[in-house]
Amino acid sequence: MRRVRNWAVAALAATVLTAATATGATAATAAGAPEADGVQVDGARGAGARFTPAKLPFEGAVLSSGAQLDARTTWAAGFRTTGAGQAAGFTPVVAERVGGNGAWRELPSPVTDFTGRATAVAGSSPRDAWLVGDRDRRTGRILAQHWDGTAWTSTTVEAPPGEIGSLYLLGASAPRPGRAWAVGGAAVVTSRTPGPVPGSESVEYRTTGLIERWDGTAWHRLAAPEIDGDWWLSSVTEIAPDDVWAVGNTAYPDDRPVLLHYDGRDWTRVAAPAFTGLYGEYQSVAANGPDDVWVVGRAVLTDKDRGHPLVAHYDGRSWSTVAAPEGVAGKLWSVTAVPGGMAAVGWDTSGGPDRPLGLRFTHGRWETLDLSVPGYADLSYQAVVAGPGGRLTAVGAGTTPKSSTYQPMVLTGRR
Repeated sequence: MRRVRNWAVAALAATVLTAATATGATAATAAGAPEADGVQVDGARGAGARFTPAKLPFEGAVLSSGAQLDARTTWAAGFRTTGAGQAAGFTPVVAERVGGNGAWRELPSPVTDFTGRATAVAGSSPRDAWLVGDRDRRTGRILAQHWDGTAWTSTTVEAPPGEIGSLYLLGASAPRPGRAWAVGGAAVVTSRTPGPVPGSESVEYRTTGLIERWDGTAWHRLAAPEIDGDWWLSSVTEIAPDDVWAVGNTAYPDDRPVLLHYDGRDWTRVAAPAFTGLYGEYQSVAANGPDDVWVVGRAVLTDKDRGHPLVAHYDGRSWSTVAAPEGVAGKLWSVTAVPGGMAAVGWDTSGGPDRPLGLRFTHGRWETLDLSVPGYADLSYQAVVAGPGGRLTAVGAGTTPKSSTYQPMVLTGRR
């Protein structure tokens, strides 16, 4: 059975999470999860973890990414939506919080006259940050903006050769000044044939993963491993100049995780560990160090399954799948490294209104995180970042019963 892959090809929940389409991707709360094989699960409602929604300086936006730029500075980025249906457009937005209890403020507009999404933010400090995203379908411009602490600068991304149907940068990593990575996918036209109606045509594309590296002066497209069929990358993290991981997945019909590693010279594909399910997709990667790397995504157990959390870990020698708590449904969209493990967020679309999903795995124990907010009909989280003192910040968007317009959401909690 062919399953719809739009959420992955567009490669961001925010594509669905727009007031323009008003379809609403949502999230899942894993409350009261039973004990899984070999791991212990704390009780419901996050075992004491408390999350507080923030007052944001703008409305009508979807927040799709976040970054901890230093011990005091947190960023949340995304886009406002304009228009509806085929006329829908987007305007990138970035908000900044200085201090754990500081107020959020909106930064100057990253770009003008742009109708694509801002999908990922990363940086080494409040004076060295990157915002990347889509290719504007009108102008062909690819979003890649650099922030120096006072202003944004546009940079040019090297696109693959050929006629581009769509291109999107979905993940970014910039742990060092003057260096950055961005990954995503590009759909290149492979053929055009006349259609049955005069003046019409059938266009075929092939989507391949995109790897871009900033060397301090320009972006350069690096060769990716040969992978059959359509595939793309969703996330990247640099541990060292010769130790970089990127993840994504192939498309229908095999729909398998893609795991790549860079050794300072070449990118190679690494075999993903076995998992339970018909299909699997990797969405986000983060690391505590070279021997403590985490990947999260979604496993589809049956043809009717909407997804269950998929988690993998690298201990410096080999990758293994970590059993998620039983009874928890949904997809994990973002992971951040925390001492002793990781925290991840996403959403569950398996029953009725979409509900937020938050999990934390430290020292061999699972903990559910209560990311729900009273008064919201649905709520999804697309990013989570870890700050000092065990502080977690989750960003996303949701709607209320009175309005289908998505509103930005930021939750902050301590553990």
